[in-house]
Amino acid sequence: MRRPCRVATYFVVAIICCFAASQNEAAAPIDPLAGLAGRWVGVATMTPNSGPVSNFKCIVTYIPRRGAPGMRQTLRCEDGATNFKLHAATDLTLEGERLTGAWQDKINDIGGTVAGIVTPTGFDVQLSGQFFAAHMAVAGQGCNQSVKVMPQNPEVFRELAATLRKC
Repeated sequence: MRRPCRVATYFVVAIICCFAASQNEAAAPIDPLAGLAGRWVGVATMTPNSGPVSNFKCIVTYIPRRGAPGMRQTLRCEDGATNFKLHAATDLTLEGERLTGAWQDKINDIGGTVAGIVTPTGFDVQLSGQFFAAHMAVAGQGCNQSVKVMPQNPEVFRELAATLRKC
């Protein structure tokens, strides 16, 4: 009668050891940008250097990187009435709280580098390039997100501000 009891005891000890070992394994790094993943839709306002403010539809999509923290952000804004189009992509690599990467505006065939930080609700980056440089701030919580792009040289526009929803 003691033999089945011993087997059961060994079995329980083995399960406890396996559970304890799995608790000690290093957890996969958490991506603080993961909450942005998905498709966001809304309205954007472009404040020009002079002239009237323009409103148009924007779609921003965030696709998580495979195997590493970070995202690919695509920003598509269009207004059929004024023929304004913005089709930009930003690839973000996350190391700790630092973001680096590259950006590209497909319509104007320009691009450059990205450098910035993760914030409690999104990220803050500088877009640098030969023909365009700007500060971009993304903040989101729950179903709402805001994206602001403020060029260093406001020759074309002073600010692009989008209010987006995902839910």
